[in-house]
Amino acid sequence: MLFAGKGGVGKTTCSAAYALSRHDRRVLLVSTDPAHSLGDALGARLSSKPRTVARALDAVELDAPRAFARWLKQHRRPLGDVIEHGTWLDREDVEALLDLSIPGVDELVGIIEIARFTDSGAYDLIVVDTAPTGHTLRLLAAPETVAAVADVLDALQEPHRIIRDQLARVGRAEASDQLISLLAAQARDTSSLLRDSDSTAFHWVTLAEDLASAEAADGIAALDAGAMLVSEIVVNRVLPDYGPCPLCAPRRADQHRVIADLRRGLGRGRRVSIVAAAMAEPRGVEALASLADRSAKAFALPRSREARSLQPSDHGSDGARRLQPSDQFSDIAQGASLLFFGGKGGVGKTTVSAATALWLAQAAPERRVLLLSTDPAHSLGDVFQARIGDTAGAIPHGPANLLVRELDAARALAVRRTVFEAALDEIASAFGAGAVAASGGASELMTLAPPGIDELFGVVSVVDARADFDVIVVDTAPTGHALRLLEMPDAAREWVQVLLRVLLKYKTLVRPGQLAAELVDFSKAIRGLQTLLRDPAQTRFIVVTRAAVVPRLETVRLLAQLRRLLLATPALVVNARTLVPGRCGWCRATAAAERRELDALRRVCGRGCAMIETPLVAPPPRGVRQLNEWAATWLQPKAPTSTPSSPRTRARA
Repeated sequence: MLFAGKGGVGKTTCSAAYALSRHDRRVLLVSTDPAHSLGDALGARLSSKPRTVARALDAVELDAPRAFARWLKQHRRPLGDVIEHGTWLDREDVEALLDLSIPGVDELVGIIEIARFTDSGAYDLIVVDTAPTGHTLRLLAAPETVAAVADVLDALQEPHRIIRDQLARVGRAEASDQLISLLAAQARDTSSLLRDSDSTAFHWVTLAEDLASAEAADGIAALDAGAMLVSEIVVNRVLPDYGPCPLCAPRRADQHRVIADLRRGLGRGRRVSIVAAAMAEPRGVEALASLADRSAKAFALPRSREARSLQPSDHGSDGARRLQPSDQFSDIAQGASLLFFGGKGGVGKTTVSAATALWLAQAAPERRVLLLSTDPAHSLGDVFQARIGDTAGAIPHGPANLLVRELDAARALAVRRTVFEAALDEIASAFGAGAVAASGGASELMTLAPPGIDELFGVVSVVDARADFDVIVVDTAPTGHALRLLEMPDAAREWVQVLLRVLLKYKTLVRPGQLAAELVDFSKAIRGLQTLLRDPAQTRFIVVTRAAVVPRLETVRLLAQLRRLLLATPALVVNARTLVPGRCGWCRATAAAERRELDALRRVCGRGCAMIETPLVAPPPRGVRQLNEWAATWLQPKAPTSTPSSPRTRARA
């Protein structure tokens, strides 16, 4: 049973609550998100080994790099034999390729790990808490990826197999053949399991919001196209009616509109379940079990006199002062040519980055601004209510100096792959017509390139075009996917350098020519990207979060990893704050909880990091006019009487 959906909609909460409700079965709850939050939700320390967290319930957070290292250790020799048999590389070259770090193998290994738990027979039911949409679709495509790798390895092995059978008269399969058969069988069996509705159920979790609903439509369509049918749509965090309230009423009205649209559209042939928002964030086994016991409720629409748009006042309840966007971003964006916005899924990165890009373009009409989405599940089109593609273009009613683009990573890879494969085949053909293995195997090396390199090709192409723009604003994917992209330059450059060393080794046999030129150019581009990323004068990473426990815990980890990567993090945006509490107990309790989280976030941010609050509005801002109006109400909290120091400052003290 898999729970999928946009980041931040509550997949982890819903999957954990469901797992806790199955008292009659032995259940394993699995998180496949590289930025795990399952342990945060359960209030337990989890690892890559299953741990009992409640009666009849174990939980595990998959560690993909460790799982891949374990898999490679077991199969390294036969895998190396296949590559050596099918290419012009010798064993030393092969070992160098196998030693490369490969971030992003979580999609490939994650599905194999889940299958391993299934085959163990230790559990009656496996509940999977997936990563946000883009990452999940890659995970579910892993069987096809494994099948493609198996086909590549089989093609590389075939010449050796022919020679072995004809000359050596060896009838039994080697370990290399057994590995290829194992991969093919795993791909076939896993693919069948995912498409067997009697064995696997898909539940799509969403919020009653336009952005989440639009992503649900795209994600469910992608699953339907792959014959993986979604049986239930879970609409999470629907506001209960606590009486007349100027803050909650417009939100409830908007939620009910979206729910009605969901039922008319995606709800045909599927169950639509509604989960009421909890007064307190459900964390820990007891709270999640209580959530599981609550039944779906039908909510009455608010009275029309209540359903008016929420407009923040000039001052928040906790002494915040209103600032124009220029007040917040003049120092943060000054001189920067690359601004990243990132954070946990669902915190509002796309909306914040879109509003920022608009301000940057409007504040300086002479500056050329590009707003780029690298999230495989793009949302910029939904935020601007416009059609946006892989070619940078203007948006309706937007400033002329602002262009917007949603990166098509697959297309970027296809362009580079064509050039690389042609050059590889040129080298392979130099070994003569008799070198059958070389002719086919050289091109297949691209299939064995580090996963995630497609997105890197796309980003490098954008950075190469920096001469066309004064500043590029990047709306990243949720945390795990974004960190993979930021770590990818190191792995990709290592991969390129290994190939260059191989070419130099064989330069007496074949002229590297076109491939060497391509690799050198790509290596220079990666080095330029690495230098740019680590230059605080040009590149800044602005973290977006919410004033709640689980987003705050993920923000702590994200900031630590960004600082480990030597990226400048000058600002923390606390999005969708309840700045003007209404009259009901619900929003007063929410505002109080948020104020407690703000104190913790100030400590996380530390000195030298500006903290900006954006107000909760209903419905969320869409289109240029609403984004501008919303950005004009962003707030900077009063500085605390004792400014907390950053971890680095405390260490020096």
